[in-house]
Amino acid sequence: MTLPPIVAEVTVPVTPTEAFVGFTAQMGEWWDPMLSPDGATFTGIAIDPDGPVASVHGDEQYVWGRVLEWDPIGRYTQEFWLGHAEEAPTRLDVTFTEHAGGTLVHLEHGGWADGSEDVRARYTHWDDLLRRYAAHVS
Repeated sequence: MTLPPIVAEVTVPVTPTEAFVGFTAQMGEWWDPMLSPDGATFTGIAIDPDGPVASVHGDEQYVWGRVLEWDPIGRYTQEFWLGHAEEAPTRLDVTFTEHAGGTLVHLEHGGWADGSEDVRARYTHWDDLLRRYAAHVS
């Protein structure tokens, strides 16, 4: 049995492909530096469509995920372990769907195993991050 996913969504006034690019390639521009290993040295996020996701801090990179699906037409999925053990990754699944003259961005942070309630409870920032993302792509 697993815990339910954390769900957040936002509608942005751009195409699904533009929304995808803003979410992935430009993640370091809207991500809150305080939600990185060291907010004071945060300079961006590096995403390899075929590999790791990492916070960039000057010359250092801190890997906190691995891309599982990269589809610029509608879906981004990655393993996620920022703030918890890499050996017990969760899953971030984001879809980009045409909606009301823009794109509905639907995010689910799931894969929470029983017993991870305390870790899951710390992930309260997805709505705030999606607001930052929406302001960036709008």
